[in-house]
Amino acid sequence: MAPILSIVLATLLVSTLATFFAGKRARYVALAGSLVFLVEVLGLIAGFSQWAGFASGHLPLYNDYESYSWISIAWLHVNYTIGIDGISLIFILLTAILQVATVVYSWEESKRPAEWFGLVLLTCLGCFGVFVALDILLFFLFWEAVLIPMFFLIGFWGGPNRRYAALKFFVYTHVASIVMLVSLLALAFYSGASSFDFESLYGPARTLMPVTQVVLFFGLFFGFGVKFPIVPFHTWLPDAHVEAPTGGSVLLAGLLLKLGGYGLIRWAVELLPTGASDLAPLLYAVAFASIIWGAVIALAQRDLKRMVAYSSINHMGIVLLAIAVGSSLGITAAVLLMFAHGIVSALLFMVSGSVHHTFGTRDVSGIGGITPRTPALSTMVMVGSLASLGLPALISFPAEFAAFLAAWDRIGYWVVVPLVVLVVTAAFYLWMMQRVLFGPEKGVPPTVHDLPRFELLGMAMLAGATILFGILPELLVHVIVASPIAGWP
Repeated sequence: MAPILSIVLATLLVSTLATFFAGKRARYVALAGSLVFLVEVLGLIAGFSQWAGFASGHLPLYNDYESYSWISIAWLHVNYTIGIDGISLIFILLTAILQVATVVYSWEESKRPAEWFGLVLLTCLGCFGVFVALDILLFFLFWEAVLIPMFFLIGFWGGPNRRYAALKFFVYTHVASIVMLVSLLALAFYSGASSFDFESLYGPARTLMPVTQVVLFFGLFFGFGVKFPIVPFHTWLPDAHVEAPTGGSVLLAGLLLKLGGYGLIRWAVELLPTGASDLAPLLYAVAFASIIWGAVIALAQRDLKRMVAYSSINHMGIVLLAIAVGSSLGITAAVLLMFAHGIVSALLFMVSGSVHHTFGTRDVSGIGGITPRTPALSTMVMVGSLASLGLPALISFPAEFAAFLAAWDRIGYWVVVPLVVLVVTAAFYLWMMQRVLFGPEKGVPPTVHDLPRFELLGMAMLAGATILFGILPELLVHVIVASPIAGWP
């Protein structure tokens, strides 16, 4: 059997290196490599089979599984082990879509384009590695590898306070990564597993004493939660988003936040179910705090990009709520909502960047009535905003509906709290659209132009995905439930 995932990984690595050395042709090399990656991912989906249940020892089976000995010194056994299930595949699809969309949207980037496009591809390479890695140290290497290109994307191509934002992003997430690694290593040692492989950890970890599971789960929750981000460790996010270039914000919101959710499901909930169950009240409390805080603070923002950034905290709070439920429906809803948020937030950050390029400001109170002059941009503002507030037939609605339905089964009428907060979410998006799109014309230069073709094409890809998967969410659900943890009754 061909090592399919290793081939995809090698393709990404080669295209990334080629982009760095391509000079003025970097954008063409990056686009070619991104399209090849997307085709390979579509091939993975076409060849993906429903999970076959459990092997001996109640171990979940993975598609395209590969495992080779890497480091073996005394008691230390590290393997190059990769594989995918339905959850992994959904996030890999998200990575491929956002990589192509980011390259297309950034087509006119003129500031050191080889380095820019190379770092974009390197970020996506690291994310792909995180989603396929099934060994603790391999997972950690890819996890840390993502921080480096994002640090430079923010620190070199960002706004006036880019260095502060990049350093804050790196310190917060790196400290959390250390806690995560220590917790994963403690998980391996306390379980007595023969290696750091997910296969070796699965059975022993799930049978650990409840108190041990609780302590380890708490460490993993903090490590993954900072990147989620959870309140009160969310303060790095608005600064990073506001100062990051548009392409950096797209990858940060669309992919890097999802690493936290994916890691929490794969390495915490799946391996430590008792710890997850015992700490569910804590997860509910943090989820409620994130949902309420993100929505209320977003309502007070006048900077369009900062508003979208705070709304991300709100939406990821709903994801955490679904994960805390712990049922198969909850996990399915969480993954579907992360995919939806990845697409919609990427679209909204592209919209924010284009508004800034076109009108010279992101201040919602400084512009208005832009629809007659910029119909294409206005259409993208509306699609992204309506999707984010959860309009039916757009991608966020089925995901949020499933999340609240799953929460109802566990917490009953407490689900009314996040449902009421949805009204606040709708309020700030409707207020923004009324002011910017349909109010009296304000702050519109006489020579204003509509979206450049490449920015429009990048947004159109995401808008199309928003509509397609909103109408046909089963295309995603069918893949997600082909995962043991999402397919359990």
